[in-house]
Amino acid sequence: MSYSNHETEALRLGALVPLLVAGLSCFFTSSLKADVIVQANGKRLDGVTVLSAKWDQVLFKQGNNTVKLLGDKVASIQRESAYLQPVRSAISGGNYQKALSSISKLDGRGLKGWQAAELQYLKGKALLEGGNADKADDAFKEFIQANQESKDYWLPHAIYGRGQASISLGRGNSAQQHFKGLSPYGPTWVLRAKLGEARGLFLAKKYVEARTRFNEVANDRKAPLSLKTDAVVGRIGVIVSQKQFDKAISDLDRTFFSGSTATQSLNYGESRARATYLMGVCYKGLTGKGNLEKAEIWLLKAAVLYRHHKEVYRNSCTELADVYKQLGRADRATEWGKRAGGKS
Repeated sequence: MSYSNHETEALRLGALVPLLVAGLSCFFTSSLKADVIVQANGKRLDGVTVLSAKWDQVLFKQGNNTVKLLGDKVASIQRESAYLQPVRSAISGGNYQKALSSISKLDGRGLKGWQAAELQYLKGKALLEGGNADKADDAFKEFIQANQESKDYWLPHAIYGRGQASISLGRGNSAQQHFKGLSPYGPTWVLRAKLGEARGLFLAKKYVEARTRFNEVANDRKAPLSLKTDAVVGRIGVIVSQKQFDKAISDLDRTFFSGSTATQSLNYGESRARATYLMGVCYKGLTGKGNLEKAEIWLLKAAVLYRHHKEVYRNSCTELADVYKQLGRADRATEWGKRAGGKS
């Protein structure tokens, strides 16, 4: 029995599923033995001791030195906590139900201080990334009300989360208000807010304005690389929505797959996940069976490699079901349609 190139690739990706799941599990469940700070420029500081974490300033010990960083220059912190680490690991691994189950058990433990605050923030994050935007908004709102005066580190993250939840719920105007509320939290948050506004405009199908906002972030010299990358993906998403598939494929390939980032080790970040998914959408939008087969491969990659990014996974499954329908493979179309509905 012989297989075409695209069928061989599809089979190979299918065989990779258990290996990837095992690898991701190992990667995401490693426990922290000390505090970790990730700066806005991507630099990771391991083995530190966080002394105080407010949204405007993070104070920590690094060796014998006490170091002070503006909160705006810190992308994330992870303080050692036997209670919170299982929740963080579950969220990082895309197991949001497990995270929420752990949070429910911890709610009665009487956690106090920063652990109680972070637990509430993580609840909103797990709900949002798990696709329950309405409850996520409520959780973030509760966090903000409880931690506004203490200036907790996660405060602007929660405000941004409310903006993201509003976008998911189709509430563009509410999203804009939340993003505008980030302006007091420093220049990096202003850029994040602009990125959020761009997504809101995209949701409203205001493609010209959205593309302009995405470009402003992508071209800002002071923007952290992670934000620039998110902005590039957002801009290409606009191009895809305008059905400029050939241009989008060229931009995606140059930025993520054959340009400078292609020389980096494979990562499981959301931007690359969305880029992989968009490549599949682009090829699906072009005519001809050959392009449908290319779409199949890219969408399989998105579904297999980035399953922990729930929205990318669901969308990839939906698109795959349609690809297989067009290819006349009803069994595969049914299989991926069920996966899109969360039935496998």
